[in-house]
Amino acid sequence: MSYLVFRVGGIILAVLLLVGGVVFWNHYKNKKLQELAYKEYEISKLMHAGNYAKAKEVISSASSKDSPFKPLFLSYSLYMSTYVDEKIDEGKVTQEMIKSLKDRELLSLYRERYAYYLFKQGKTKEALKELDAVGEKDFNWASAMLLKAQILKKEGRHKEAEEVLNKIKEKSFQTYFANMAQAIQFAGE
Repeated sequence: MSYLVFRVGGIILAVLLLVGGVVFWNHYKNKKLQELAYKEYEISKLMHAGNYAKAKEVISSASSKDSPFKPLFLSYSLYMSTYVDEKIDEGKVTQEMIKSLKDRELLSLYRERYAYYLFKQGKTKEALKELDAVGEKDFNWASAMLLKAQILKKEGRHKEAEEVLNKIKEKSFQTYFANMAQAIQFAGE
């Protein structure tokens, strides 16, 4: 009988330890997220005040590899890179954003931005590969395709560029993007 009491007591103790561990872990994660949320608020205030050096310091102290705030902190870094003397590797930061983003719409936006970066670096094949990942349902499809057409023209693939431009005009009829597609066609090679 006493053996049974020890077994049941051991099982109850194990369950209590397990539940306590889960509760403690959730509390710890929530506390860390709250701290990051406050740091994000602090960074935002510093950026609005134009104190980019201090904002960069706070970003460095707040960055966490697996934080849900990572894409936001990276986007702040990209934004501030135009205002601080220290340059960042835009391609590397944008690649990190693409890897850490879970929002499909934002992902397509940063794929387009990364494709533009690659294009400026002369890496047209890699840029086209990134643009191929932007689908027709993505909000930035038309602008991504305008970039794709320009890259195709630069590579001498004029027929493919014309097909892309015609598709933009068809899918985005009477919009800015259709007008831009037509202007690119009128500009010729």
